Amino acid sequence: MIAKITILFTALAAVQASALLGHGALVSTGVSTSARSQDAFGNYAFGYDIKDGLGAANSRSEVGDAHGNKKGSYTIADIDGRARRVDYVADGHGFRATVKTNEPGTAASAPAAALIASPYAGPVAPVVNHVAPAVPAVAAPVALAAPAVYGGVLGHGAALGLAAPPLLLTEVLLDLDTEPSVLDSLLPLVLPTELLSVLVMD
Repeated sequence: MIAKITILFTALAAVQASALLGHGALVSTGVSTSARSQDAFGNYAFGYDIKDGLGAANSRSEVGDAHGNKKGSYTIADIDGRARRVDYVADGHGFRATVKTNEPGTAASAPAAALIASPYAGPVAPVVNHVAPAVPAVAAPVALAAPAVYGGVLGHGAALGLAAPPLLLTEVLLDLDTEPSVLDSLLPLVLPTELLSVLVMD
């Protein structure tokens, strides 16, 4: 119990010492407010306003009625001085917005009169569809018998005497009309040299 009390007082002393040394002062990280209301008929209103400690701010407000009509705005203000305000209306005539901003490269205008000024880059190159190349036929590999029992000489079941017999060569599939260079490149990979010499000589 004494140890717990000692730890508590040590922690309190550390907090007080940091405040005295100037490290414990609280820094404002910003302020935010919000409001919302709604009645039984579907009319509503909401809004929020956020300002951080560095000077950036954003806010939004909207009101709506039971018929689906909405009117509102939102604002964004960055710490570098850029600001944007969008006022909008959504009703039976559609969604309409007016943007007011001081962002570089923009000018305040009526929504329908806004022009997109992008340079003409010239004609687009035609799309070319490439067909995948045909895969050449390859001589079939040597067929080997599958193991009769799961496991190998040292695999699962070897201790119980269930090891599979060694793989046996049962059939050689060879196309003698194939180019000699193909035979030279494929056969030494799958057949022992003695068997290869017997097959090629016959």
